[in-house]
Amino acid sequence: MTFDATLIKVIGFDLDQTLYPKSPKIDESIQKYIYEKIAEHKNCTQEEARTLFTDLYKEGCGLSGSKTLEMLEIPNAQEIVQEALERADIASSLIPNQKTLELLHTLKKKYGNIDLITGSDVSNTTKKLEKLSIPKELFNYLITGEIATKSTGEAYILWFSKYPHLRPNEFLYIGDRVSSDYEAPDALGIKTILVNIKKEDPLLPVLQLSSLLDLKKIL
Repeated sequence: MTFDATLIKVIGFDLDQTLYPKSPKIDESIQKYIYEKIAEHKNCTQEEARTLFTDLYKEGCGLSGSKTLEMLEIPNAQEIVQEALERADIASSLIPNQKTLELLHTLKKKYGNIDLITGSDVSNTTKKLEKLSIPKELFNYLITGEIATKSTGEAYILWFSKYPHLRPNEFLYIGDRVSSDYEAPDALGIKTILVNIKKEDPLLPVLQLSSLLDLKKIL
């Protein structure tokens, strides 16, 4: 799929699994949070929760984490997975990537405005950016999870308010999750690109890149 960046005046980035890729250590931190939630709802040990989840996850042959939780009858499954991404101790596993930092500087110089719109709260966002050696000052605005929610579109509407002179199609949002990073902003007229996508979904009418760094070829 081709992408026309002609009208873009401001670029927003997701943080979790967008400005850094997935890794086994990060997956472990996320899963630990999920096991804790299962243990709370099932009144069992974390080890028993792990077994419940992993047995069903393997049996499901490709079920998502949230679908597996739903099959375990855990309420608010999607919210739990999102919380795991945002609240688990991911920061300790993060390492700086000079190429990512160079990309952000290049895009800021070219387009003038880059922002961070994330579901993580401001404390976790700060920790993660510090671990990635990405200065907060690089972004014009930080819209974090406790301020506004992405999945409802609230965070994107707040983003619009920071640039009242711009139209929705002059905004570009870059993330990794279909629901909150593509569907929600797309419904408001924001252009979108998904990154760190292992397997492209041909039914999704959005540009899907295997790496954040592939943006260099597009923007």
